Amino acid sequence: MKKNLLSGLALLLPLAITLWFFLFLIDLTTNPFMEWIQHMLSFFFYPVNVAAYPRLFTFLSRTVVLILLFLSVLVLGFLANRLFFSWLLKKMHDLLLRVPLMGAIYRACTDIILAVLSGKKKIFSRIVVAPFPSQTSRALGFVMGNAPDELQKVHSPEDSNEVLKTVFIPTSPHPISGYLLLTEEKRLQTLDISLEDAFKFLISCGIFTPSSKPPTPPEAL
Repeated sequence: MKKNLLSGLALLLPLAITLWFFLFLIDLTTNPFMEWIQHMLSFFFYPVNVAAYPRLFTFLSRTVVLILLFLSVLVLGFLANRLFFSWLLKKMHDLLLRVPLMGAIYRACTDIILAVLSGKKKIFSRIVVAPFPSQTSRALGFVMGNAPDELQKVHSPEDSNEVLKTVFIPTSPHPISGYLLLTEEKRLQTLDISLEDAFKFLISCGIFTPSSKPPTPPEAL
């Protein structure tokens, strides 16, 4: 009985978590517009009292919001490729960049989203084990690239020949947040595991063991 219970949970829990996350995203996306759409549907179906069927009414409202959002994105993308509208978007973009505080946030979000959606640049180069939060402990990390030149300049003179790497150290079990670590290449150990296995390991808090080769040993310190 215990074996059957565990097998059933192994089949149902991934599906349940996936559906929960999917529904959470739908709620997050549609909730700001639900009231407007519900008023519109009430007027459209008049004199039928659609509010008497709350589940159906909510389902229809969310469906309409998702369709309208999808069409809005398509129309916006179409207009963005037209000369006048492209010029207008550029002016709005420049205006937002001049707004104190908001401009910095807007620029950062724009750069990150364009880098992710363009597909021209990898988000990270490899998966590593990095010394964190001390030299005697290790954490799973993702190498994002070389540190900016300004940070390379403040590197200690005795290590001036070493290139600083930026490494994202995700938290567990929710790897969407974490720490940005600056460290030398020689202190990183490259792991030969897939991105999927790395996230499984993080989300499961170490319960899932990825199949991998031994990490590449670091250079002698």
